[in-house]
Amino acid sequence: MAFRLVSCDGGGIRGYLTCLILQGLQEETQFLEKADGFAGTSTGGLIAVALADGRSQGKDLTALITDLASHYRDDADTIFRENERSLVDKALDEVLRKFKFGGGPGITAAQYNSTGLAEIGETLVGDRTVGSISSDLVMAINTVCLHRSDQAGWAPFTVTNQDLGNGSWLDMSAVKLLDVALASSAAPTYFPPHLITADGVDYGYFADGGTFANNPVLNGINIAIAADRAEGLEQIEALSIGTGQQPTDISEEMIKDPDDWGLLKWFGITSNAPRGALIELLLTTSAENQYWMARLVLKDRLVRLNPPLPKVVGLSTHKPAAYDLMDEAYQSIKESEDWMRAVQMLRGW
Repeated sequence: MAFRLVSCDGGGIRGYLTCLILQGLQEETQFLEKADGFAGTSTGGLIAVALADGRSQGKDLTALITDLASHYRDDADTIFRENERSLVDKALDEVLRKFKFGGGPGITAAQYNSTGLAEIGETLVGDRTVGSISSDLVMAINTVCLHRSDQAGWAPFTVTNQDLGNGSWLDMSAVKLLDVALASSAAPTYFPPHLITADGVDYGYFADGGTFANNPVLNGINIAIAADRAEGLEQIEALSIGTGQQPTDISEEMIKDPDDWGLLKWFGITSNAPRGALIELLLTTSAENQYWMARLVLKDRLVRLNPPLPKVVGLSTHKPAAYDLMDEAYQSIKESEDWMRAVQMLRGW
């Protein structure tokens, strides 16, 4: 039996680009109604949760993905609501600025609170739970558990609606979909860790799944096989959608003295590296690593759409120019051979 997976990367506001790609492919193939599973990380986790919920609720998925794109474009100020920091944090920010170390939210505290993101998420999935997702669908959402009661240390975690028989702690059927989306999107320094509780169970705090797999395609494949939705890799086809290849690097000229590179330089505070360079590095390389491993096992049954961006678009950059760059990247991928391959595969679903 064939298993058809749609996988959405993390990338903050660049989830808008993911939505454009989904919109374009949906117009040509109506594939969202035929997919067997949705996998997501971070902003892609929010999209995947909304799609899995939409399918389960019988929603018009073409209208849903259009609605999602509108939220990214029109509600970004709400999504990225500035965190109200303490007086001590604000004072430290001023000291950092005085000595030209940057300062600002994200250095002394989370840059944004999650209240705005929660408001948008609630309009999409209400108070429905993981258990409300149709068992005919596979939902796989990456996050990181910062503390587990049943073992020492933090752990990568993929939230799923499938019963994998792994014990009661891993049963998240009573957890709200909104909590899953917020946990997957809790990017360190950008959003605060997210606490999940449900039916008297305290699951602890969670952080962004992009810290270990910003591209969730392999996690979706893993859940599909573990849930006996596919007997082997040869039965799986996957569409992997990225949030744009960033023209970001750290040149020899930027580094100068490598012994000097501590945390402040890696975050672009006391160097010419892009602001938050360390986070971007982890997310980008994680996504590409996952793709190449998935490509090795699925071969031509995996198609990835991840167009190059003309200029850097930060995880929370939502000025008009950022959307213009993503619109341009979308137009470029639509004219590519990869797009034609994707359309050909999806028409066979």
